Order: sequence, then C-alpha cells, then structure tokens
Amino acid sequence: MKFKRGEKIDTPQKPDPTHGQAIYTAQCASCHGGEGQGTKNPQGGYVFPPVWGKDSFNVGAGMARLYTAAAFVKHNMPLGQGGTLSAQDAVDVAADFTQKPRPDYAAWVKDWPKGDRPKDAR
Repeated sequence: MKFKRGEKIDTPQKPDPTHGQAIYTAQCASCHGGEGQGTKNPQGGYVFPPVWGKDSFNVGAGMARLYTAAAFVKHNMPLGQGGTLSAQDAVDVAADFTQKPRPDYAAWVKDWPKGDRPKDAR
C-alpha cells in the first residue's frame, strides 16, 4: 500500500489532545491497539505499527512532530479512508499520540545546530 504525503498542516488550530484521544479510541485503536502497541503479524513484525511505547518510532522521527503526523493521519487514516478526518481532528489525534512515551534518540539534539528547531518538534 502506498501512503500519501498530502499537503502540510501547519495551522493556527489549537491542538486538543483530549479530543484526539477520543478520536484515537473510536477510529484508530482497532488497528493500532488501545495502548498504541500495534497489531503484531504472526510471521513477525507488525501488521499495524505501534504509535507509542517501546516499539514505536523514536522521538527523533518525523512522525514525532505534531504537524508531520497530523498531515499523515489526515491523508491516510483510518486505513482506506484517508481524507475523512478534518485538519482539526488530525491535529488533535496527532497531539494525543505524539506526546505519549516512545524510545529516545539521543542524537536528535544535533538536528538543529543553529537553534532553528521547528515549533512542533518534541
């Protein structure tokens, strides 16, 4: 399956992680798990990847950035139904799962040597 990048989401909308958690529970948890743990493939790996926790993407990954994750969610999720969430809903669900625990990536501190860290980076 090929995923869409879609247009960037970088809006003045105020992220609401509480609303995002409700969206996650209703539309994401059936595939990604109630605790974000993903759905394992019996042959190895994951059918649906973890979105937080020890096996998820690390804090330095692009998906750990709020607006990057929101754009991906808006244009690709729920699976097979991309484009059904509003930009606000996508920002809200991303605000929920991007702030959950995940593996560290110590070298991320070198990502912005001049201090120009994006506003949505962790």
